[in-house]
Amino acid sequence: MPQPVRIAIIGAALSANKGAAAMVESVMARLPNEMGACHFDVLTTYPDADASRVPDGVDAAVVGLQPLRLALVEFPIACLALIARTLRLPLFWVRSRGCRSMLDSAVVVDVAGISFADGRGFAIVVYNALMTGVPLLLGVPVVKAAQALGPFQSVPNKWLAPLVLRRVKTVCARGARTREHLDSLGGVNAVDVADLAFSLDEAAGLPTAVSSALGSIDSNFIVVMPSAVVRGIFESKGGDYVTAMASLVSEIRSKTGHSVVIAPHSYRAGLPEGRMNDGPVCREVAEACAGDAQVIGLDSDLTAGELRHLVSLGSVLITSRFHAMISGLATSTPTVVVGWSHKYREVLDDFGLSSLGLDSSALNNPSEIADVVARVLSTRNELSQQITAALPAVKVRSLRNFSAIAEAAR
Repeated sequence: MPQPVRIAIIGAALSANKGAAAMVESVMARLPNEMGACHFDVLTTYPDADASRVPDGVDAAVVGLQPLRLALVEFPIACLALIARTLRLPLFWVRSRGCRSMLDSAVVVDVAGISFADGRGFAIVVYNALMTGVPLLLGVPVVKAAQALGPFQSVPNKWLAPLVLRRVKTVCARGARTREHLDSLGGVNAVDVADLAFSLDEAAGLPTAVSSALGSIDSNFIVVMPSAVVRGIFESKGGDYVTAMASLVSEIRSKTGHSVVIAPHSYRAGLPEGRMNDGPVCREVAEACAGDAQVIGLDSDLTAGELRHLVSLGSVLITSRFHAMISGLATSTPTVVVGWSHKYREVLDDFGLSSLGLDSSALNNPSEIADVVARVLSTRNELSQQITAALPAVKVRSLRNFSAIAEAAR
């Protein structure tokens, strides 16, 4: 029997951020349709947590690639490998687990949801450059699957982005604004796609404990998914995020009469709040709404597919997490976004729903967001049909990611 094609996946994990997990799972589920049998190495910052998250039936291994290891071990070795390649010397001596995994792969798939974007901070831009740069130094073809990129005006982004992106085999632009940013660099091989997670399968059901919790409230509920990232942005400008979200939930209850389910889309059990963990902030918002029996908080580590199923059960979704928005659109659930980047609106544009993409500053007036939710609810059927009509074309563009990966493989 022929050996499976080896694929390395970087830029995401199977635990914590379930949007990232949705992208990884989509690659593992769909790429074999393009390339035949595949073996996947998932190079992740959370190897211990991810080991138990590999989907059943998938030929995959989890490889630890924590940030410090990337910077202090794998990157220097990759630099030495570049020198060796320049001198036409073999690379049998490369034994570090990250570099070896990439060298043994036909293609490296970078599934970072957003990268090389101004405003994300110096450290994250450098991390983006290291993550994508290591396989490039090793001489392995790299595809940046569907993601948002740019703008590229700040230091060091304006130097690192062109240095790296012009050497990537294919950059899959997730929307019109990202494509404009890439075109401004020149020399980038970009293709227009839709997000990988539009290809994710929805789970058939929810864990028993979650189903029981949902059974304690009215069946017509609205799903609210707060974000630790947006909390940081909002509070850096003097706001009180938990108070604002609790007020939003109260206003939604008052103006719509619907029950509310508060749930995290990124979750790390037993750990403090962070960019990859919305559990604590969701608990705080739920506790602030504890006086209303028709508001519940779900404190569960659901899979990406289960979160998609939860979203599909709601009448409307309000979220600040990008891939929660994708699940809303993928299930034809009207979705209101309270976000922070062009990455939201460039996807909503595909559905004619850019007006439902609000900036996080809208949380200064929770009542106005609740008014938007009430209007969406009043036209729910029409909006759902509008999303359904746009979905087939979007899913076709999502599949372009996999053909781009297959074409790049050596």
